[in-house]
Amino acid sequence: MINNRDKKVINAFGKHLRKLRLEKLLSQEELNFRTELSKNMVGMIERGEVNPTLTTIDALAKGLGISKKKLMDYE
Repeated sequence: MINNRDKKVINAFGKHLRKLRLEKLLSQEELNFRTELSKNMVGMIERGEVNPTLTTIDALAKGLGISKKKLMDYE
């Protein structure tokens, strides 16, 4: 179970990921394909339903063609 403090961070990251994805004009499906993540993973992260691992964050950054630093700059 995710506590309220963690939920705020996870939601903020998800919103930031969505913004970056849309800036690149990518669908969730395309980013899933580029990252080789499971079918609905990008959507689940963007909605704050899951807490992504470091390896998932690395894959997302590569899939978006950005640095991990830019992906993690969500505040």
